[in-house]
Amino acid sequence: MKKMFLIAAAAFMFSCNNEKAKEEEKPAETKPEAKVTLPQKMLYQATASEGNPQNIVEVMNFNSDFIAGKMDNIGSYLADSVHVVFADGMEENNVRDSIAAGIKAWRSSMDSAKQSYISAIAVNNKDNGDEWVMQWIDETHYYKGGKTEHVIYHEDYRMVKGKIREVFQHVQAVPAKK
Repeated sequence: MKKMFLIAAAAFMFSCNNEKAKEEEKPAETKPEAKVTLPQKMLYQATASEGNPQNIVEVMNFNSDFIAGKMDNIGSYLADSVHVVFADGMEENNVRDSIAAGIKAWRSSMDSAKQSYISAIAVNNKDNGDEWVMQWIDETHYYKGGKTEHVIYHEDYRMVKGKIREVFQHVQAVPAKK
């Protein structure tokens, strides 16, 4: 009798665990998007949607070539004209060749550089068709003459036909190690 009770109890527990597992495997039900009224007006109106991951690849390749010092094709990632707002507030709106020359000059001031990705996401604006890549990177620049700069960048890239058309750069100091 004791054996029968243990077998029945084990079967009951097993069936309960299976039901729980089946419930956990079910995907969450998606609710229709509710229209949200924001408490503040935004200058840039946007309804975000998932973007094209190929845009992330393009931005990562651009950054990889910069870090590796491969400047010969850096202009191939850029649209015909590019608008950049740098972390220090400097702004440039120029043609591809001028922007590429500036990037090359900055990189040539370095002996080397290294970069690691924290995150990157592709986002589209359903309201006007803009495509964006937002990335967070940890970057170190080793300048000629011995200066080292270590920062965390957040950069927003507006993409047009797979090319970088606009960049907004923000910088965060690297937190001190404890």
